[in-house]
Amino acid sequence: MSRGAGFISSANKSSKDNRNLAKIRPKAERADGIYREQNMEKADLKSIDDSIKYRMSRYSSGSKNGYFFAIMVILTLLWIFWTVFF
Repeated sequence: MSRGAGFISSANKSSKDNRNLAKIRPKAERADGIYREQNMEKADLKSIDDSIKYRMSRYSSGSKNGYFFAIMVILTLLWIFWTVFF
């Protein structure tokens, strides 16, 4: 029982310490002060489109490899079944 009570009081104390530290620490921001919205205005839409197409092609080729692997496993299991029982 004492371990549980000690753990709870320790957790409450560390939680309170973390809340106090959050008030002291400065907010995270980039050194140059540029935010995401400002960067999106500078984005090259063609390069974004090319990167999306590249990722989609990688995804589709990966799924094709997955089908090939599944078919090979099934064929191997059928071959083992055939050799053992026939």
